[in-house]
Amino acid sequence: MATGRYTVHPIDENTFTIEEKTRFSQGLCYLLCGSEKALLIDTCFGYRGFEKTVKSLTDLPVTVANTHAHLDHIGGNHFFGEIWYHEADRGIFALHTDPGYLLDMATEGMSGPKRILVRLLAKNVLSIDPSGNYKYFGDEQVFHLGERDVEVVPAPGHTPGSVCFLDRQARMLFSGDTVCEWGVLLHIPGEGCPPEVFLSSMLRLKGLWDEFDTVWPGHHGFPVDKSYIDDYLACARQIVEGQASYESTKGRRCAKYGRVLITVPE
Repeated sequence: MATGRYTVHPIDENTFTIEEKTRFSQGLCYLLCGSEKALLIDTCFGYRGFEKTVKSLTDLPVTVANTHAHLDHIGGNHFFGEIWYHEADRGIFALHTDPGYLLDMATEGMSGPKRILVRLLAKNVLSIDPSGNYKYFGDEQVFHLGERDVEVVPAPGHTPGSVCFLDRQARMLFSGDTVCEWGVLLHIPGEGCPPEVFLSSMLRLKGLWDEFDTVWPGHHGFPVDKSYIDDYLACARQIVEGQASYESTKGRRCAKYGRVLITVPE
């Protein structure tokens, strides 16, 4: 089912991928329905039509839970009544709801006229509505949806409060930007964590290896084979142990291993 920028890809009768796609971006969020409540994992940029798309899939009350607080995961939060993210990302949320900060990120290195053009063209994207009934979880949280439980798995790295969500019964891991088929970004000053932190997160996911079969990421192709975790684990270990070699990808310093890359500060 496709409506405007949104395409719904059913995973099973109670679980849906919602893909948001424009000329310049692609993002994924997930609706998990229990017998009493529904959990919406991330809300992408939340363009016109997003709320209608979600509500076409369920009549249950919808709770939002963010994998992290970047603008392309929180943009549609305000459409829903109850919103959660990890308390360690409060600072990230403040930055990514600040239009000035977002403009500086989007126009880094650009001339004055180009900055003005980006401001005009990206006005809606750079204006995230921060209103809503926000709540915060720590490293231990379980969302009880009625005959379906979804638990938080701490996964700091991309941001301090990045998490995955584990549905043991359905054997699904929802990974946000922690595990995608392209790479993970740790290079953003004031936002990304040291590689040692990300390595610990990969070890935590590896410790849960027998609890899930598929990984559902925040971007790119989906689902991701869980063996990608092994590639990220090996890449992070090489960085931490000083054995990684570096190159530039899209102007970012990065280490590569197998199918993935990890960006790091210069």
